[in-house]
Amino acid sequence: MKINIPEHIELAPLIAKRFLFYQQSQNWSKEQLIEYQNNKLKEIITYSGKYVPYYRNLFKEIGLDTSEFKGIEDMYKIPFLDKETLRTRTDEFISDNANFYKCKIEKTSGSTGTPLTLQLDQYSRANKYTAVLRAYFWAGYKLGGRVFLIKGLSEIKKRDYGYDISSNKIFLNSSRMTKSNCIAVAKLIQKFKPHFFVGYARSFIDFINIIETEGISIPSPKGLFCFGESVSPQIRKYLETKLHTHLFDFYSHAENTVMICQHDDHYQYLTEDFFFPEILDEEGNIDANCYGELVGTSFYNYSMPLIRYKTRDYVTLANRKLSKYSFRMVDRIEGRMDDFLILPDGRKIYFAEGALGYAKGVITGQYIQDRIDHIIINLIVDSDFEEAYFKDIEKGLKKRIGDCMTFSFNIVSELEKKSSGKIPFIIQKINTR
Repeated sequence: MKINIPEHIELAPLIAKRFLFYQQSQNWSKEQLIEYQNNKLKEIITYSGKYVPYYRNLFKEIGLDTSEFKGIEDMYKIPFLDKETLRTRTDEFISDNANFYKCKIEKTSGSTGTPLTLQLDQYSRANKYTAVLRAYFWAGYKLGGRVFLIKGLSEIKKRDYGYDISSNKIFLNSSRMTKSNCIAVAKLIQKFKPHFFVGYARSFIDFINIIETEGISIPSPKGLFCFGESVSPQIRKYLETKLHTHLFDFYSHAENTVMICQHDDHYQYLTEDFFFPEILDEEGNIDANCYGELVGTSFYNYSMPLIRYKTRDYVTLANRKLSKYSFRMVDRIEGRMDDFLILPDGRKIYFAEGALGYAKGVITGQYIQDRIDHIIINLIVDSDFEEAYFKDIEKGLKKRIGDCMTFSFNIVSELEKKSSGKIPFIIQKINTR
């Protein structure tokens, strides 16, 4: 019988080694940081030009000699990478010797509904774990401390909620937040008193509202660590007031190409020892001191390197320089903040990640709720898509939210936009009052 070993246990030796690195690198001078970035960029560009089909062909096409590549000052020579190229040419991004690096396949629908199939090697995963652990410490987490987690767990947990003794964690599936489940979890929190809360900000709001209605209170954590969506000032104020703690906003992608963490000084930082960030302004130019699209180059994924990868998320860099770190500070992140799906039993669903990944040929998609028990799914597709895939997507959705909804599918040429011009992944058109 095969025993499934938790990934963080399997990667423990690498994580321990990288932990020492990240504890040191956060205190580097600007000169040390730039030297490291230059070395890692030269290494990953040289490796990609030799072992990765897409970059081998691209560098030949643009006449880039990797042996003469200098690092940051030569990055402008490499074209930007967009999600559509990655989606349609996935196999070309997999290195010739990827199997050597103990890879893991991950499917994601992304923050804009573009499904991607990613290949993450053990070094990329270990670095992500370790960089996130450092962000936990910045937020007040103590190693081995008890955690309360709310997030989408339909793919990895058979139960809707519970206490996992092996990880010392109370968990609640954000897609299964019924009144009875929330009350049961609140009692677990009262019993085990986790000192650190982790998960989706809006799911925490719903959880608090449900248990407060039942007259239940829970002990305050040392820190609240939120990810997966943009945290507005209103959401931050509400959660910090209700839980009597500080909210730490964490930003990253499944592609492992970018990361922004918040320190206990309450400032957010580009973790520039984890990836190389660039900011692309409206004119398509790189500007280190502006508002623009965040572009990331991963340092560590040798099985599927992504260079100058456009995230579709926007950041505003801070002008402040009063920091003990050499990392650049971020004033604002404009990432994911969609509407939500509301189910007949009152549950709210803010994410349905991965469901579109069950089908081939989906360029991008969008969920529109027009009735309490019905969702319209608009898809932009290519020639690889088949109508039989509708059932696969429906199966993925039902796995996450249950059998209480019906679905209609439309193949469209463009998705609905908000008045701002942005295209949300979820649009709700029913009266929820």
